[in-house]
Amino acid sequence: MDFAHFGLARRPFRPTPDTDAYCPTALHEAAGSVLTRTYADGGGVAVLDGEPGTGKTLVVLRFLESLPAATCRILLQAAKFSRPADFFQAILFDLGQPYQGMSEQELRLAVYSEMLNALAREQAVVLFIDEAQNLTAEVLEEIRVLGNLESKDSKALLVILVGQSGLRELLNKPESASFAQRIAARARLSPLVREESVRYVRHQLRECGGRPEWLINDEALTLLAEHTGGVPRVLNRVSLLAFALASAAGMKEVDAEPVIDALIQLELMSVQPDEQPPLGPKPSRPKLSEEYEPEEADILPGPAPRPISGPSPKKSRKPPGKRNVS
Repeated sequence: MDFAHFGLARRPFRPTPDTDAYCPTALHEAAGSVLTRTYADGGGVAVLDGEPGTGKTLVVLRFLESLPAATCRILLQAAKFSRPADFFQAILFDLGQPYQGMSEQELRLAVYSEMLNALAREQAVVLFIDEAQNLTAEVLEEIRVLGNLESKDSKALLVILVGQSGLRELLNKPESASFAQRIAARARLSPLVREESVRYVRHQLRECGGRPEWLINDEALTLLAEHTGGVPRVLNRVSLLAFALASAAGMKEVDAEPVIDALIQLELMSVQPDEQPPLGPKPSRPKLSEEYEPEEADILPGPAPRPISGPSPKKSRKPPGKRNVS
């Protein structure tokens, strides 16, 4: 897709979290405030959950960008640790420390040493664990113990658990009760409402140097808001495809037609049998002229003529009247 076709400076609707295109909504701002407040209070455990694609990772990445440069950030973005040793290895790998050829206890002590050294330097540590709904009870217990490391004034680290709705179910299990008692703050993200979805699409275009009022009309925005469920990730996918289809058709403004086509291609809208395929070349209709010869089906039957005697008078044929074309 040629983004310059629409006067855009860069690609809009990126598939990965893009902090430069962050669109502030009430829920996203509230979630960011929860993380900031927990960090300012000295650490602990913060939990952020919600449906897939609602912007949880984006909120955390934006929060991490706002922290002082000296802050130690540990990002574990695929929390599939079958053993505690895997969890400790992932932390040491992210810190650039040796992690191979060590027993589980050696790995545990190496992680504790890194946390305590940072605490002695008065260096804040933030541990971000994405897809946390996949954590096992054993790993949750290791995180709980790790969170107990503290000085007289503050915890050794802030733990941010981010996951889908299964995370809340995991933390509500009886075996997770000890961990749940140490949660300092919780936040949840939901899909955008209709007005927020419209504002989101316009914001993405504006952040890429475009003029939304020139690039997409209200009917197209309404379709996007209604058929994507208000999920930013889905909005990005459909919007990007709609702009690509409009660009291929030489359109300068995205209207309902390419949006409908994108929704159908991504199976977010069904096609009715009697509907014409959207955004396709329309067949040209013949122009009526005086030389037009109607076919038999075009002539409506009239009353039968009465028989007359004698030869039929010859009449000059007049061209048929103008037809109605629907």
